[in-house]
Amino acid sequence: MAIQIELKRLLIEERNRIAEELHDRVSQHLFGIIYAIHSMSNGWKDMTDQQKLEQLKEIQGAASTASGELRATINCLSTSKNGNGTWIGIVESQLANQAKLNGVQIVFHAPKSGGLLSINHQKALYRVILEGVGNAIRHGASKCVIVDLTMKQGAVKLSIEDDGSGFDVRSKLNKTGPGFGLCNMHALAVSLGGTFEIESKEGVGTRILLWLPLSDVASANDELTTQTTKSG
Repeated sequence: MAIQIELKRLLIEERNRIAEELHDRVSQHLFGIIYAIHSMSNGWKDMTDQQKLEQLKEIQGAASTASGELRATINCLSTSKNGNGTWIGIVESQLANQAKLNGVQIVFHAPKSGGLLSINHQKALYRVILEGVGNAIRHGASKCVIVDLTMKQGAVKLSIEDDGSGFDVRSKLNKTGPGFGLCNMHALAVSLGGTFEIESKEGVGTRILLWLPLSDVASANDELTTQTTKSG
C-alpha cells in the first residue's frame, strides 16, 4: 500500500511538472500570438503595409519560438524517460537548430554538466538563452552570437553577445509585444535573487548579462567545453 501511494504521488508530481513546463514554455507565446492577431484584425484598415509586415514578422517569430519550446519540452521528457541526455545537451541541441535554420554562427561555452543547477535555475537560463539568441537573430540581424555560461564562486553567470544592429535599451524596455520580452528576462533573474543587465547601442551589437546566486557550487573548476555550430 505504501509503495502504491508513493508511486501515485510521484505520478502526480510528474504530471504537474509537465503542465508547468508547457505553461511556462509554450502558452505565453501562444497567448501573445492570439493577442497580436486580435490587435491586427481590429486595426488592419489603419495600418500601413510596412506596419503589417513588421507585425507579421513578430507573430512569425513568436510562433517559431513556441514551436521550439514545445520541441524542447518533448525532448526533455524523452531524455529523462530513457536516462540519456543532459540539460546542457538540450540547450546545445536547440542552439544548433537555431544556427542551422537561420544560417548564423552560434558559439556556446558551458560546463560539461549543469546537474548542480536547480530546476528553477535551469528553466530560467534556458528561457533567457533561447530568447536572447532569438532576439539577436530576428531583431538584430546578427551573423554570430556567443553564449558563455559559467558556474563558480557560488554563482552562475550567463553572457549572450552578438554582432547585430543593436538598439536603444531605454526605449526597448518600455515596448511590449508578443515575444518573451526583456522585462520578463529581468523579472526571472530577480525572482531567483539575481541581476540582469543589457549593454547595447545602435550599430554596435548587444550584450546580455545574467547573474544568479547558487548556495553551493562544486563546479568551480569544471573544464569548459565549446560547441560551435554554423550553417549557411
